Amino acid sequence: MSEDMRAERPDPTQDLLKEQLSIMRKQLRLSRILAAMAALATAVLLAAALVLVPPAYQSLKKADRLLEGLDASGLTEVVDDLGALTESSQKGIERTVDKLDQLDVEGLNRAIQNLESATRPLAGLFGN
Repeated sequence: MSEDMRAERPDPTQDLLKEQLSIMRKQLRLSRILAAMAALATAVLLAAALVLVPPAYQSLKKADRLLEGLDASGLTEVVDDLGALTESSQKGIERTVDKLDQLDVEGLNRAIQNLESATRPLAGLFGN
């Protein structure tokens, strides 16, 4: 009789194994999807690297050659000479301003008025 009771009653182990098999199939499907996405992402990154790295490398080489050319052209000497020229020009301007400050404007005005007074009779002589 115990055999008949077992046949009537469902085996819980079989149900658990079926449920576990179903879950494992879902996990396998998700693992395949994730693996495909990872492969796709890797392919995209590799393609981007292949497209972007060579132009970036060429740009860096050009920049390096340009910097070497600037070093060879003596740019630092030109900048130093330009600084010296600016400094000497500034000193010349300062001297000119000092001389203008020392200029006797009142005396110059008196001299112009005296010159005008002296040349007025001559201007009348020539018809002006």
